[in-house]
Amino acid sequence: MYWWVEHTAELELRIEAPTPTRVFEDALVAVGELFDDGEPGEPVTREVTCAATDRPELLAAWIDELVFLAETEDFVPERVRSIMLEGARLFAVTRGRRGKPRHVVKGATYHELAFDCSTHGCRATVVLDV
Repeated sequence: MYWWVEHTAELELRIEAPTPTRVFEDALVAVGELFDDGEPGEPVTREVTCAATDRPELLAAWIDELVFLAETEDFVPERVRSIMLEGARLFAVTRGRRGKPRHVVKGATYHELAFDCSTHGCRATVVLDV
């Protein structure tokens, strides 16, 4: 589950998920909704690899990679086909389509960045510069 909280020139994404991998999956779906141009397009698959010093920074890097793919390849992400997390490293195969993504996100910020897990699940927050 995820929801957006609006800020001036920023948009805050909050995610609650049962597992760390699900946090990354939900982040892709949320960002894909922001990019969605509402038009059908050629289906495409993209591999994404990210590394960071910790899980919060990995979440920011993941979103930045999705922004990069939207800007450089007109990729509109729709879902994660597979994902592997090893500490603060991620390898994912994503599915989406080629389109005309709305370029509303400049990137993830480190303001309020959080990623915490317990026996009850995970919560994450990332603020996007828009």
